[in-house]
Amino acid sequence: HVTGVQTCALPISIMRANKMTDTAIHKYDVAIFGSGPGGERAAMQASKLGKRVVLIEKDSHVGGSSLHTGTIPSKSLRETVVNLSRLKRRVNQGMNISVRRDITVDELMYRKDFVIQEQETTIRNHLFANRIDLVQGTPTFKSPTEIYVETPDGEDDITIHAEFTVISTGSRPHRPTAWFPENAENIYDSDSILQVKRLPHKITIIGSGVIGCEYACIFSRMGIRVNLISRDRTIMPFVDRELSENFMYRMRHNRITLRLGEDVKEIVKVDDEHVKVNLASGKSLSSGAVLIAAGRDSNVEGLGLGEIGVEQGKRGLICVNDKYQTSVENIYAVGDVIGFPGLASTAVIQARIAILHAFNQLENEEMPTDLPFGIWTIPSIAMVGANEEELTDKSIPYEVGIAHFKEVARAHIMGGEYGILKLLFDPETLKLLGVHIIGPHAPQLIHLGQSVMYYGGDIKYFVNAVFNYPTLDEAYRIAAFNGMNRLGLL
Repeated sequence: HVTGVQTCALPISIMRANKMTDTAIHKYDVAIFGSGPGGERAAMQASKLGKRVVLIEKDSHVGGSSLHTGTIPSKSLRETVVNLSRLKRRVNQGMNISVRRDITVDELMYRKDFVIQEQETTIRNHLFANRIDLVQGTPTFKSPTEIYVETPDGEDDITIHAEFTVISTGSRPHRPTAWFPENAENIYDSDSILQVKRLPHKITIIGSGVIGCEYACIFSRMGIRVNLISRDRTIMPFVDRELSENFMYRMRHNRITLRLGEDVKEIVKVDDEHVKVNLASGKSLSSGAVLIAAGRDSNVEGLGLGEIGVEQGKRGLICVNDKYQTSVENIYAVGDVIGFPGLASTAVIQARIAILHAFNQLENEEMPTDLPFGIWTIPSIAMVGANEEELTDKSIPYEVGIAHFKEVARAHIMGGEYGILKLLFDPETLKLLGVHIIGPHAPQLIHLGQSVMYYGGDIKYFVNAVFNYPTLDEAYRIAAFNGMNRLGLL
C-alpha cells in the first residue's frame, strides 16, 4: 500500500489484487470501463455490495479527464487567477503587497498539478482499500459478458468475464477538422490549452458554452484580450435570460469582445505567433492563439458496442433508460458517454443508481429531477429548477424574489458585492420553483435552494431560517422577503 503523491508515477498494474498474466478467463461480478467520477463511484458502490470488481483504465493514471484535463485543472487555474486578481485589487486599495507582473505559465499551473497529484493519490488509495482490481488496457466487447483487454505492452492481454458492465469512458473535445490548417500549434482545445507554454496577448475562443465562457473569463482576468465567438445570438442559452444578460454585461465590462450570431469559415495560420479566424460574415479576427470549445465527442471507439447491439446516438452517445441501462440489459452507461448534462456530479449519482439497479438493490432511489448546475465563470453562475422562460412557455404562474449581493454584508467583506440571487415561486402556495444565482460562490450557494425544492418546500423557509451572520446565504432571506413583499404578504 503506497501513500503520498509519488503514487501518481507508479505503474497502474500495482493496483491489481490478483496477478493477470495468464490466458485464463478472469471472472468478475462487475467490470467498469474508465476511472473518472462515474467509473470510480460505480466500482466503489459494487465493492460495498460485496461484489468482485475490476476497473479497466486505458491511461497510466486514474481519475479520467475530469481530474487531469477538465474540471479539476480548469477550476484550479481559475482559483489561482482569481486570487491573484484579489491581491492586485488590494494593491490598488493602498495595501503594501507586491505582485509580480511577469508570472509564468508554469507558476500559474503549479497549484493545478499539486491538486491533481493529491486527488489521484486519494482515488488509488480508495480503490486499494476496497479491493478493486485495476487494470491498464483498452477493453473490447467480444460478447455482452466477455471482454478482451489489450494492455499497452501487448504481452499481458487478458480476457474478462463480467456479469455486468458499466461504461464510463468519458468524452474528448470535438475538433472540426475542416477548420484546421496543417501546422496548428497555436490552436488548442480544452485539453491541450492547459499545456500552453506562453500566454498570448490575445486569444480567440470558438464556442460560447460552459467551457468557452469559463476560459474566456480566466484569460480575461490574466489581462489577455479575448474574442468569444458564438453561433447563437446569446451565450449559454439554457441560463435564465436575466442572468445571461447580466453575465454578458460583465464579460464586456472585463474587455471580452462578444461575436454573436457568427459562424466560423476557416482558421488560417499567419506566422509562428499569429492565427486568423475568418468568419462566414466576412469578418477576420487575428490573435496569438485560438481555443476551440465546440462540444465534446463520446469516447466509445474500439469498445465493440455495435457488434453486441448497444444502441448509440449522435457523436457516439450511448442510449440508456432512466436506470442507465443500455439496449443490452446487463450493460450500463453513465457520465459523458450518455450526453447531457455531462457533469461529474451527475455521473456519480448515475453510477450509484446503475449498480443498485443491476443487483436489485434499488428501492426508492432515483436521480433528482431538479439538478443543480454550477458554471465556474467569473462571476460564477448556478441554477436549479425552472427559469422564467420555461415557466412562461408552460403557462405556469410564478412570482419573483430578488436579492442583490450589494445588500449582503459578507459580499462587501469579500470584495464581491456584484451579484443576484433570484427565487421563482408559486404565488398561491409559495412553493419554490427555481433558483438562479450569479455572483461569488454561486455553485456552493445553490445547494440550499436545491434541498428546499427537493423536499417540496416554500420560500417561507428562508424567511424563518436562522442564517449565520455575516454569510452569503443571507441572500436567500432577502430574496424571500422581496418576493413576499411583491405579493403584499408582509
